[in-house]
Amino acid sequence: MRKKGLLEKILMREPAKEDFSANKLPENRIKLFSYMLKNKFFKIYKNHLLMVVFFLPLIIWGILTMEYTDMVYSLAPKEGITHFIEHWFTVYVTAIPMWVLAFVGLAGGLNVLKKLAWGDPVIFKNDFLRGIKLSGKQLALVGGLWGTAFALIKYAINWLGFYYKVFDDSYSVVFGIFVCLFLLVAAICYTVYMTCMASMYNVNFKQLLVGSFKLYFADCFLATGVILLSLSPIIILLSIGFAITTLLAYLFAICFLIGIIIIPMFLVCQHTFDRVINKKDYPDFYGRGLSYGSNPQSENTFMADDGAECDKTNNNDEEIDFERVNDGEN
Repeated sequence: MRKKGLLEKILMREPAKEDFSANKLPENRIKLFSYMLKNKFFKIYKNHLLMVVFFLPLIIWGILTMEYTDMVYSLAPKEGITHFIEHWFTVYVTAIPMWVLAFVGLAGGLNVLKKLAWGDPVIFKNDFLRGIKLSGKQLALVGGLWGTAFALIKYAINWLGFYYKVFDDSYSVVFGIFVCLFLLVAAICYTVYMTCMASMYNVNFKQLLVGSFKLYFADCFLATGVILLSLSPIIILLSIGFAITTLLAYLFAICFLIGIIIIPMFLVCQHTFDRVINKKDYPDFYGRGLSYGSNPQSENTFMADDGAECDKTNNNDEEIDFERVNDGEN
């Protein structure tokens, strides 16, 4: 037998003596997050760059309007309030179509991320475009709703801020601002669940609105904590309020944050889906990518995309019947 040269030995490693087994998979989603960053960072970053293309108009618009925002809020309160509505419309309302485009990119990115988390092979162009084809329309609607909700909540917060400075500095106005901030956090978390749910299941838009609302409040405290922690780099930089920190927030989003921060948010949604839906009704989704879910044992099956009917032992009319999204396996 011919002996291998030194270069050949380096480039062609010996095959693993042990086959890949389920007990080598991460035991929970915290370890799965660490595993993905350690072993799949290049693929995650490539997915991040694909999503950035869809987020760029929104980010560029935010950078371009920074000077206008600084000008309005550097004016005396009585003068600034006269420019308030014009500023709100220019910065937030006109950004709604850009949010729609950004969420279309999320449809593709989440489809790739789902495969990376599940350990499935990924063909980036095909899987990214397939995600847009499967859930792009729904996520465009979600993006429009989020952009509108964000604009309205920002209107309320900024108006109360000017009102506090110009007319009334009472605690009731401060309380109103905190209520708006609470609504903003709830809207962010609800939107995250809508986004992840649309990328996972075939549901109509009404089912998406109702189902994601129920799912979010099934794990409200855990989900809120994980989502806020994931967004904390951007929240902190934007909250400081200086032009340089705002610019840093945008630059970090472009360079790293978009593709990284969605991973823990995606994983906490998967935790809720497993606990509330998948364990009982969709065993093939339960614990995918984790050691305990590699060979799910359940008698329950589902209706696949190819139309083949399978038996289903649980028939609860009160629950939403989610159909499996065709992820390319069929």
